[in-house]
Amino acid sequence: MALFLKEVSRNPWALALLFLPPLLALGFQGRGEGVGLVGLYGTSLLLLPPLVLALAVPLLASREEWAFLLGLPVSPGRGFAAGVLGVLLGLLPPLLAGYLLGAGLLGLSWGAALWLLLSGAGLLAFWVGLAAWLSALLLEERRALGLGFALYGLLNVLYGPLVVALAVRLRDYPLEGLLTLALLLNPQELHRVGLLAGLKAPVLTGPVGYLVAERLGTLAAWWSLAYLLFCALGFTLLAAWTFARRDR
Repeated sequence: MALFLKEVSRNPWALALLFLPPLLALGFQGRGEGVGLVGLYGTSLLLLPPLVLALAVPLLASREEWAFLLGLPVSPGRGFAAGVLGVLLGLLPPLLAGYLLGAGLLGLSWGAALWLLLSGAGLLAFWVGLAAWLSALLLEERRALGLGFALYGLLNVLYGPLVVALAVRLRDYPLEGLLTLALLLNPQELHRVGLLAGLKAPVLTGPVGYLVAERLGTLAAWWSLAYLLFCALGFTLLAAWTFARRDR
């Protein structure tokens, strides 16, 4: 774990995690606490994942790192999981510091700032876990990055328009089950809408927003954050299991 933490901390591009949140926060100054909080998290969905993939995959898909992990006096799966944790811990401090700066620029209360930190940490953990699984599954940096960016495009860029288009196209049919599945497949978006529902924001519209408000109610933000972290842990464990199976 210490090796991966040191390697990712040495990468000068990791400092981008420090500057990204305050730069994004400048676009939401003076718009109210709720809009600032959800707006900063929402724009992070578009700009943070590519950076995390670019920082994490080259380490986790490196053959030199695999050789190191296989030489450790622990099981390959446990060693890989420790490496994933090292990458996460290396990226977390600059990101949290950046969100604190962003919270200061937005003038958020302590409660809203805490939500921003938790949401940012959950988003980072989700994409580090996903990067780890793709690295263990494909065993090649370029392919892992390619598939990672494709999933980013589907989940973070095209997801909203696709769900709305599908809801409009199939408006005469019962869509609750389909929309529930769409939410479960994208915990980041579920948490974004969960934050809106928890804040009782007036912009909570659309089929996804209505479903979250109906199903999760006032605890939407907590439940959606728990699900985001659960998925992050699931991807990490799946990555460790996949790496151990590959070693055989």
